[in-house]
Amino acid sequence: MKSTAEERLSDRLAIGILIWAFPPDRVDGAIRASGRAGIRTRLLPPLITVYYVLAMCLFPYKPYEELARLLAEGLALSDPTGVLSLSCVPSTAAISRARMRLGIQPLRELFAQTAVRPPVEGAPRFRRSRLWTLTGGTVNLPDHAAQGGAPGTPRMRIAVVAEHGTGMLIGAQVEPLSGDPSKSADELFRLLGPGDLLVAQAEFAGPELAGAALATGADLLWSVPQSTGLPVTETLDDGSYLSVPASWPDDPVRGRPVVRVVTGAKCAERLVTTLLDPAQATRAELRGVYEARWRFEEAAEQLDAFRRTPKKAMRSRSPEMMEQELWGYLLVYCAIRNLAKNRNL
Repeated sequence: MKSTAEERLSDRLAIGILIWAFPPDRVDGAIRASGRAGIRTRLLPPLITVYYVLAMCLFPYKPYEELARLLAEGLALSDPTGVLSLSCVPSTAAISRARMRLGIQPLRELFAQTAVRPPVEGAPRFRRSRLWTLTGGTVNLPDHAAQGGAPGTPRMRIAVVAEHGTGMLIGAQVEPLSGDPSKSADELFRLLGPGDLLVAQAEFAGPELAGAALATGADLLWSVPQSTGLPVTETLDDGSYLSVPASWPDDPVRGRPVVRVVTGAKCAERLVTTLLDPAQATRAELRGVYEARWRFEEAAEQLDAFRRTPKKAMRSRSPEMMEQELWGYLLVYCAIRNLAKNRNL
């Protein structure tokens, strides 16, 4: 069992990992790109506030002021020059104000700079297609009068595109559950293109995202809700059939979207794919690829294992700060995956 001193040192080193994963120049670039560079320097300038949000997500069980002390120690250990420094411990109220001044965009911009396509060599593939998963989840805002509505109602949706096997993220979308996911689909699918095969579970395979995904030129393998109308237009020799989903929008290049519908066997879901020829992919192969998809729950499990702590409710008490915190969690997950990749884990 670790002593208090050993735990303190390991926590400070964990802060160093955040600074290694997100160097100050990259964080500063994200702040400038977001129009937050002009904020007057205070005890918690934007650069330090970004690191505070990341540390908050790495150590969700630590009180605000204790976390500020830990961040100050970690910054001093990682940057002896003092360029990165927190001269004194701010109050909880000061931290909350700094987070509000920072807003969401710098974290979103930092994610866009961080979540890049992993190298082609050794990438998971199905035949010639590179494999990606569209998945995610919903998060409840903590019960608080500022939210309004019924306590415990899911309010925020997270969707991510991750590489099969590695779980490396290349796109993400964080928005209110009541929002229109197609409006920010460019962020989600920005790095997809021809030669990719995007696998999605039914919760994220709605018509709002189907059109945006098709527009990238990537092929799709999606589980669709039972409510999706899939009339038979042609039955194929392998038992699958072609269909035109009535609710899916036209593709700007391909026109009306034609998909192949695969059902039966052990896979209970109805799968649709743009790989129309059974010679391109058998029914069994498609079901196997779908069952082997990366799952969003794996990200939460890896975060908990790295932090060696049980799950904890979100800290934020307003929708805007909740979204900022969720982007922080996605960034911390990216840091952990990059660390694992560099250690060949």
